[in-house]
Amino acid sequence: MFKVLIRRLVLSIPVLLMVITITFTLGYFGPGDPLLFQYGEQPPPDMQALERARHAYGLDRPFHEQFFSYVAGLFTGNLGRSLVVQQKRPVTEMMQKGLQVSAQLGLAALVLMVIVGIPLGIIAAYNQNSWLDYLIVSSSALLPTIPQFVMAPILLIIFVLNLGWIKTSFGWDGTVFSQKAILPLFILVIGPLLTVVRQTRIGMVETLTQDYIRTARAKGLSETRILVRHALKPSMVAVSTSLGFIAAGLLTGALFVESIFAIPGFGSLIYNGLRSSDYPLILGTTMVSVIILMVTNFIVDLSYAWLDPRVRTE
Repeated sequence: MFKVLIRRLVLSIPVLLMVITITFTLGYFGPGDPLLFQYGEQPPPDMQALERARHAYGLDRPFHEQFFSYVAGLFTGNLGRSLVVQQKRPVTEMMQKGLQVSAQLGLAALVLMVIVGIPLGIIAAYNQNSWLDYLIVSSSALLPTIPQFVMAPILLIIFVLNLGWIKTSFGWDGTVFSQKAILPLFILVIGPLLTVVRQTRIGMVETLTQDYIRTARAKGLSETRILVRHALKPSMVAVSTSLGFIAAGLLTGALFVESIFAIPGFGSLIYNGLRSSDYPLILGTTMVSVIILMVTNFIVDLSYAWLDPRVRTE
């Protein structure tokens, strides 16, 4: 496993460099000016002040100087400062706060998906081709077809305006155990739930036809013990892959959900950076997203050997 870790770390370096190069190039030569963002469509009232600000941030330097200066700062953990005039905060500080919020939401949504999706997939597989199987699969397939931008207003109208069960669902109280997190969590869970249910069902259906399952039944073991101790782990190989990608997406922030519910998470940082052409913020969020995806994929690969002894990490 140590060799696998070293090999992954070595391979991740050129990938990160390529991501940084592409993102920096697109930000430098792409449209938009973060210093002009504060003025909207109107021209700045003081062009000299604008040029002084551009010089202070080093935006008037050639491309290669800005690029190598940014890469050199990465070795000291310096991701630069936000170029948006209203903030001007270090990107590292902004991402730390955003990731704390998104991590709470993402991990809570992932736990709910596992608690709800895996049992539903097991029940559907055990009752294959029955009305219960059709009900679970069709229900889990129907809800994700509703777009988030349609589901969010509907939920707000029903539970906030009409029923009044939730007083407000905008903002962030600092913890996921809050009324404000109920609707965002529901929307985050509904989308990937179909994948978890379907993958669990497919894995369980295939595993339940194996010879060792028939042998366990011939020995007189209970169905509960067969499902939990003998069939569940081998069936989770495909599920773990899906959960890895889902977890990476949740931890890096759900852009639309955080934006519509005014949640100051990682997704909101990505949206604000793109909207204002804030190059350091775009670079920082992109690089952290890639790192999270790499780490998640590595954890998923290692989990294969634990879930299925036939898989070797060589």
